[in-house]
Amino acid sequence: MQTDNLKAALIGAWILAVGVLAYILGTTSLAGWTALAVVSVIPPVVIMRLWRAPSQSMSESIREVMR
Repeated sequence: MQTDNLKAALIGAWILAVGVLAYILGTTSLAGWTALAVVSVIPPVVIMRLWRAPSQSMSESIREVMR
């Protein structure tokens, strides 16, 4: 699986998990939904900023030149 696909899958799973947890806990107040939004958005933003794709390997560089 490519890094971008893995990153998108993890972010989607995180947001879904937080939403399910909020539903199970019965969140109904505005403060609860605001906290839910913050908890479900902040970690994915951090992941997107800090998680870099691995650098190109030597063999990938050689294959690219050979094409």
